[in-house]
Amino acid sequence: MAFAARDSSASATGLSFSTQRDGFSMAANKLVGGLSFWADYGNTSMENTQTFTNVRIDSMRFDGNASSYSVGVDKVFGKALFGIVVSNLDTDITTQFNSGTYKQEVDTYGIYFAYKTRMLQIDLGTGQGDSNITTTRRDLGNDSVIHGKTTADIEYSHARLAANFTRGRFTLVPSASYKTMDMDIAAFTDDRADEDGTVVGDGLLFHTGNTTNGVTDDAISTRNVTSETISLGMKLSANLGKIVPYVGFSYDSEDTTKASFKSEVGPDGITLDELKASDYTDSIRYSVGMNFMLGSHITGGIGAGQTTGRDDWKESYMSGTLSIGF
Repeated sequence: MAFAARDSSASATGLSFSTQRDGFSMAANKLVGGLSFWADYGNTSMENTQTFTNVRIDSMRFDGNASSYSVGVDKVFGKALFGIVVSNLDTDITTQFNSGTYKQEVDTYGIYFAYKTRMLQIDLGTGQGDSNITTTRRDLGNDSVIHGKTTADIEYSHARLAANFTRGRFTLVPSASYKTMDMDIAAFTDDRADEDGTVVGDGLLFHTGNTTNGVTDDAISTRNVTSETISLGMKLSANLGKIVPYVGFSYDSEDTTKASFKSEVGPDGITLDELKASDYTDSIRYSVGMNFMLGSHITGGIGAGQTTGRDDWKESYMSGTLSIGF
């Protein structure tokens, strides 16, 4: 349930306010007295490949994607910039073990501030929003489909410092950033047929009364998920006039509330380490892309990248931004 905590490589959770990772393209177009409008879109594909060595059917594997968009408006005051951003993130995941699905929609609203000198820029932002989560899973006892749903309140903040070193056509941008997200998740409502003493919609993901169907009880109530990420990055771009290609990488260190789940009652030789959820603490992200200008009123950019270094995890993304001035 913490997928919204993660940066989807666009700006859907509001954790960043531009897909352009040097941060200098927040102001999409100078329209009225330093007023600017911008929008971006991103899509991330992800896969958990965790397997167990002893029992073939046991698995924590899942795969899915997250798509996002953001729109913002900001205004320049000298070397400073103030703005607001509205973002949306849709996550759709399928689990292998019980043919389950996990869908989450997040809407956030935030404000941000930036101050830029010839060589340095600092970005600060904060915001909040809400989320709807729906799940399905196969009852392993009677093969029926169990539906669940819940909501969550989200708060986030971020800070970033970047330097800008230019020599000729080339620009090198080292950066350091900190992001934090707090998500309060309400108790699940479980929907299933009323059998063996099961109470429909009693707020539990699993039910004591349904143990005869191979499901154990699990007191899933309200839950708080917190995520903190520190990133160190580097980006190199080449100014070719109306086209600016770039390459970049970042090292991310993430501390997120550990996953909570109910395991099977009977042991079958699986080790405790295998039962743990995959560790997402450290990762490296590579990116390539190109910013472009199509005349004096249309600018934009496209990018793609991959995340490596995480246990049992595959992730790739693509993003784009477009601005039109009138």
